[in-house]
Amino acid sequence: MTTTSKIQALLPKPGPAMIVDTLKLVMSSANEWVAVTSQERSRRQAIESWEMSQIAIIDLQRDFLLSALEKTFDERSENFRRLFDQLDEALRSDREDSAVTVSDLLSAITELAAVSPFKDLKSPALVVQEFLQTGRTIEL
Repeated sequence: MTTTSKIQALLPKPGPAMIVDTLKLVMSSANEWVAVTSQERSRRQAIESWEMSQIAIIDLQRDFLLSALEKTFDERSENFRRLFDQLDEALRSDREDSAVTVSDLLSAITELAAVSPFKDLKSPALVVQEFLQTGRTIEL
């Protein structure tokens, strides 16, 4: 007897019960595959929805922050321009208190330059969330 025939002699002969069990195993595996595929599709859709909402939130925060920074720097620029205009007037003035005015204006300019325009900005997420919760309009 050869090795192959010895192995074949050890293998059971398929009967109707074995065929039914094998078919049940295949059907069970197929049903499990369908269920897992459906669950993963739902998870993928949930992740895509979350991703889109996060992108929208980030875009809103970015737009708000850029607008706030633009307004902040516009305001700072205007404040500097106004202080320097007043300084020019004080330097040209013949009044007795012009030295004091010049000193006060230089102090104000130095103080404005030392203050960071970012110190008053909260986290963009907190600011946007606050506006959304209160229903107020963001008007810059």
